[in-house]
Amino acid sequence: MGPYLATARAFRWTIAAILLVVCGAGLARAGIEYRSTYLSQATVWAIRAAPALSVTDPDDPNIALIQTAAAQQAEVLKQLLQTRSFLIDVVGRTSLKASFLAAADQDGFIDDIRKRFRIETLGTSLIGISYAGRDPTTPTELINAALVVRAERIDQARQLSSAALSLLYQRQLEFANQEAQDAQKALDAFNQSHRETLTEPDQHVRAQLQLDLDFALVRLSDLRGRAERATIAPALLEVSGLEFQIVDEPRASTKPSGGERTAVSIVFVALAAGIGLAALLVLAATLLGVHGARARTAAPDRIRGDMVAVSSSPGK
Repeated sequence: MGPYLATARAFRWTIAAILLVVCGAGLARAGIEYRSTYLSQATVWAIRAAPALSVTDPDDPNIALIQTAAAQQAEVLKQLLQTRSFLIDVVGRTSLKASFLAAADQDGFIDDIRKRFRIETLGTSLIGISYAGRDPTTPTELINAALVVRAERIDQARQLSSAALSLLYQRQLEFANQEAQDAQKALDAFNQSHRETLTEPDQHVRAQLQLDLDFALVRLSDLRGRAERATIAPALLEVSGLEFQIVDEPRASTKPSGGERTAVSIVFVALAAGIGLAALLVLAATLLGVHGARARTAAPDRIRGDMVAVSSSPGK
């Protein structure tokens, strides 16, 4: 440990300069990051999850993982933010549209916006959506645009799903209606061919045909009710706004905020880099024997001390 301390003392001014430059640059960058970052946040209330409330565990398909409404809606928004087309549509509705079109690296522009979004669940029904930007107005614009585009995408997907479901129910209704017509024809044909008093076997056959007709009519009525509910329920939810409510609208920040976490990270990285460089310098100098050179530099001082001691001794 002694050689390392000796080397550190020998290079104390160099180490101080390294720490001053590296840590000073880090502190300056952290201050710029803190002063130039504006945060806007919206809080959303989600009280209804998707019809598929439980998703399947890929490791074990027999185990269902229950998702809350907030987790499900937050996951949908996170996945939308990963798509380039969604972010381009969002940027196109804000004041950043001109900057995006003029950017030489549009993919980098989109990636920078994606990294500044933060989606988190605040509870079983609350979602927090925040964006940290370089000016006071951009975060609010981007959050509002993201919520609008998200609603349009969800509505478009709902319409496509409703259309596919309606087509499925239509085919099932056609099949059920045909079954009911066939059962009615079979019963009518039996009644026409058996006008006299029915024997016991004939009564049994007629009861069976009537049961088939009743079953076909009940199934047809049930399919019609399910088809109507499948069409009306999404429309009612959309009109009522119960599925996705914005509780706290995003507001433009009047002072820099939101850069604390990044600024603190920069400070710690700068400190770690400065200390690491200083330690590397001490280690390298010690292993290369630089402290020996320092000892050789101190040798003339020792010689002069010895000469003074000899001259002051008796008889000299």
